[in-house]
Amino acid sequence: MSVCWTQVGERSIYGATYVQETTEKVRVVRLNMKEAQDRQKSYADRRRRELEFQVGDRVYLKMAMLRGPNRSIAENKLSPRFMGPFPVVERVGPLAYRLELPPIMRAFHKVFHVSMLRKCLHPSEEIVAQIPEDLQPDLTVPAVPVRILERRVKALRNKKV
Repeated sequence: MSVCWTQVGERSIYGATYVQETTEKVRVVRLNMKEAQDRQKSYADRRRRELEFQVGDRVYLKMAMLRGPNRSIAENKLSPRFMGPFPVVERVGPLAYRLELPPIMRAFHKVFHVSMLRKCLHPSEEIVAQIPEDLQPDLTVPAVPVRILERRVKALRNKKV
């Protein structure tokens, strides 16, 4: 008495061709994906620029990391995009640099990716954006009203609000 309920013969040959066709399709798909990746890489490399800084160079730091709903600096059209300049202390990796930050920014990590930095071309000690003096350790600035501009009294039934 046999345990196998399927017929042996023609079916095994069909399975081999099916596996071979599937393997060929996977190879074609991988080749097409590789071509697409190479094409996209060439497009990205057209606008990519190689940045390299030396120890002692002064760089501006992008302020995007200081912005956000609970960060210290609000983002609007006229707000500065970079702060600094800060001197480069050392090159940590192929794309990372350690900066010498002021003590008020001790909450920040001192190593930044090259995309967050711009080279300072001015020889003078020109400061683009100041760090707020009342910056707290959680990178927030206390909100204090400057003055009351207007006051309205509204009458609701028998009350004045």
